[in-house]
Amino acid sequence: MLALHVDIKVREVMTRNVITISPEKTALDAAKVMKENNIGSIVVIENSKPVGIVTERDLCFRVVAENNVPSDVKVKDIMTSPLITIEPDKTLEEAARKMNKNKIRRLPVVDRNNNLIGFITYRDILSIAPEVIEILKEYNKINESEKEISKEVPERGTCEICGDHGVELYEVNGVYVCESCKEDLTLGKEE
Repeated sequence: MLALHVDIKVREVMTRNVITISPEKTALDAAKVMKENNIGSIVVIENSKPVGIVTERDLCFRVVAENNVPSDVKVKDIMTSPLITIEPDKTLEEAARKMNKNKIRRLPVVDRNNNLIGFITYRDILSIAPEVIEILKEYNKINESEKEISKEVPERGTCEICGDHGVELYEVNGVYVCESCKEDLTLGKEE
């Protein structure tokens, strides 16, 4: 069943009519447009090219939390830039990976000439292919485990289990152990 979802392209799921705003407009203008269109973000366009994005979070953290007057703050001063985008021929899995890697939930979709042609959100992907999201979660768990394994281990030291001094150390689940304790720990897992 997963194979059906992995091959779905961004262009098949993306929203085509993207609401945009100029970087010279104010935070108040952005908030009003977002409210009128019931959207959580707005793409910033300059010279017909996407240059940034303003989200509800940007308005909250960079305007409200800073006690700034929304009508005095320019969009260019609160937008997130550089803009992370995706091409329409990429798969939903690639889009989800890009969002996950960059810790974002929205991706403007651009053509080869960097023209804005659509918009895709984490929610769009989840509604079409929840299996892709689950795979990415598992992938991240595996990557985190690999990062822990690849920690530099001191050549010699004190075993954190038995306290043996000056022994060759191995890292097992974040603990530095001697060869004997390593065998005990790994045998315990295999049983």
